[in-house]
Amino acid sequence: MRKNLFFLLLLSIIPFAQLVAQSSTPKPEYQDGPYIFMEDSKLVAKWLEKNALQTKTLEFEEGTPLSLSPFQEFTLSAEDLKHLPEKPKKVHFETEAKVAALSDVHGQYDVTIKLLQANKIIDEENNWIWGDGHLVIVGDVFDRGDQVTEILWLLHKLERQAPKQGGQVHLLLGNHEIMVLTGDLRYLHKKYRYTMAVFGVPLDSILSASSYLGAWLRSKPLAISINDMAFVHGGFSELLLSHLPNLEAMNTVGWEAIDADPKIQKENPLLDFVLHDQMGPMWYRGYFDDEVTTKKNANAILRTLKKDHLIVGHTSHLAITPLFDNRIIGVDSSIKFGKSGEILIREGDDFFRGTFSGEKIKL
Repeated sequence: MRKNLFFLLLLSIIPFAQLVAQSSTPKPEYQDGPYIFMEDSKLVAKWLEKNALQTKTLEFEEGTPLSLSPFQEFTLSAEDLKHLPEKPKKVHFETEAKVAALSDVHGQYDVTIKLLQANKIIDEENNWIWGDGHLVIVGDVFDRGDQVTEILWLLHKLERQAPKQGGQVHLLLGNHEIMVLTGDLRYLHKKYRYTMAVFGVPLDSILSASSYLGAWLRSKPLAISINDMAFVHGGFSELLLSHLPNLEAMNTVGWEAIDADPKIQKENPLLDFVLHDQMGPMWYRGYFDDEVTTKKNANAILRTLKKDHLIVGHTSHLAITPLFDNRIIGVDSSIKFGKSGEILIREGDDFFRGTFSGEKIKL
């Protein structure tokens, strides 16, 4: 009897001791945002600063950029906010300039910045210096790391700077963008869970289609091509291409699926297939499994696309990984671990691994 009483007393003490220990641990001071919303015909910015919610109604003077401290990469102009971003009418591009691609940065802002600086795409102040080059982010900015929003606003800034020098930035949707936008939040860093708690709504609501960042993300394609290269996050299976044989059709179905009512998805299983199926463009990994994909059917996929090379992310490697004489190139170089990474660079007919130190290694 005494043993039972002692055990019950011990059980009551342990949670209290844990609570005391937790309360004595200093909480991290999170900052996140800004997120911009239309409220009562006014643009309102909300952000997290030192764990507290900050709110500001945005007022612009024409030609004067708006910047909210302490978010260095956040700049908008009145022109940016006149209309919510629209889906691109063009997904095929031709250029004689250099092309670079990286993927799966997963909130690792510092690694992303160092890679772009080391390979002379941005300067020390994170401004575009790559002239008429094209930079492709092959999906998965979201999840795992704690600086997703910072990367999004950086890319937003570069997307506006690059055309002034004749260049272009292309952000593609990856499976983790799709997950967040459709409410699958299992891989979020704890910082974003704190953001949701302070805002009082889940992240997919913060990034709804009526928010600026939400609309901007929904304007991004699943797949594009540049010259003889096609780009997509996961890959193109032969099953996918039997239903959607071109990039325009794939993007159209993907855009429709992101905000589709579940009833509509049941009536049109192709919507769910494109976003969530292991054989769909967001999740496919078959190229890196010799038992699934051979050089023969990889070539068949490229013939259907009428391209010579396919650039994909999603499947992690320690370095940029070419297959089948550079016909397929995996550019997920495990940036998600926050230690280092690589960027693919195409100059003329040659492909290079752009390293963390700025060295270029020919594939």
